[in-house]
Amino acid sequence: MLGDRNSLAAIHRIKGIKEETVMKWLEKASAHVKQFERLVRKKKLSRVQFDALWTYVDIRVKRGRIEEDARELFGVERP
Repeated sequence: MLGDRNSLAAIHRIKGIKEETVMKWLEKASAHVKQFERLVRKKKLSRVQFDALWTYVDIRVKRGRIEEDARELFGVERP
């Protein structure tokens, strides 16, 4: 919803979720993105490899296995 330019207050009104909760989710997401960026930079992936990686991630998310994969492959735990 933030990507659609809704404010935190609008998200609170529309979804009934506290602004503080949305901010905590954004902070967690930011931490995961930073971890992922560090990983990708070390590997120096080409555009094709990067696209293949996101395709794989998308499939794993749809199957509900992405968190298990993250733990197995990268030692990543939920913050």
